[in-house]
Amino acid sequence: MAGVGTPGAGRSAGEPAGSRSDASRSDVSRPEVARSDGWGRGGDPRGIPPHAEAVLVLARSIPAGQVATYGDLARLVGEGGPRQVGQVMSRYGSDAPWWRVLRASGLPPAGHEERALVHYRAEGTPLVGGLPDGAGMPPADYRVDLRRARWSPQPTGVQAAAGAAGAAGAAGAAGVAGGVGGVGEAGGVGRVGADGLAVGVNGVGADGEADAGGGRTAYRRGGLHHVEVWVGDLVAARASWGWLLGELGWVFGDDWGHGVAWELGPVYLVVESGPDVAAGGHDRRRPGVNHLAFHAGTRDQVDAIVEAAEGHGWELLFADRHPHAGGPDHYAAYLQDGQGFEVELVAT
Repeated sequence: MAGVGTPGAGRSAGEPAGSRSDASRSDVSRPEVARSDGWGRGGDPRGIPPHAEAVLVLARSIPAGQVATYGDLARLVGEGGPRQVGQVMSRYGSDAPWWRVLRASGLPPAGHEERALVHYRAEGTPLVGGLPDGAGMPPADYRVDLRRARWSPQPTGVQAAAGAAGAAGAAGAAGVAGGVGGVGEAGGVGRVGADGLAVGVNGVGADGEADAGGGRTAYRRGGLHHVEVWVGDLVAARASWGWLLGELGWVFGDDWGHGVAWELGPVYLVVESGPDVAAGGHDRRRPGVNHLAFHAGTRDQVDAIVEAAEGHGWELLFADRHPHAGGPDHYAAYLQDGQGFEVELVAT
């Protein structure tokens, strides 16, 4: 299982995705983060890198009943971004209260909704769509109410809180232990086998096949994990892609300054404009990816998106052959945004 669900885990060489400029970190104060004695340049005696321990110290400092997002911890640490925090929690988070660190949408780590819900019920964490104990909600159909539950640490108090948290924060009131996405088997949360596949994680077998009852976040081996679209104008792309993906049912996932992500079930889509993006723009007719195709609902739903698309940065391609530009038996709309990216909206 690759990470805890933070955007853009797969990267090319260069600056890590999700890292933030100093200017973009100014919205959250950064406290000094205490570190253990015995640190060397490469990390502590247990082999945990300094950045990872800084993340874990903060995770253990989050009070019961409260939560922080991956982006919150990244800004507090002052290094890396949401994806790096997710990787830390995935690799080293078995001794920390992982359920208190979640995505910007209020969703817990993908694939661990049911186990996280046990902790939220025990700690009285406010949830959206139901009572504090989660009554009336399907196990995998809820999110944390960030408006009420979001942790707002005072810079001067984080060190003291972190020192008091220690390993006690790992078990939680429900006494459920175990890591996230491959760290530790103690709580049955899951582990990663020698072949790199998740073993026994929320209804997903060792071969990556979704078992019955696996829920909306169960993945299938060979399915898409995420897609990254690199753009020259992030402001324009965020507006056009954000509107379109919202119309298709995707939810906002995270924002790290030069990139943003949306989620649909276990899959996420990143739009990014960082220092690694080369100049020259995108041309769908050049070798490479030509377009992304989405299931877009009924014909009426496709038509409604097309009607509104021009006001949100998209133009209709092949208008003379629409809606059968893909063939007489294929009802779809082909749209292109102002930066030349093409999408296909396929009617069911």
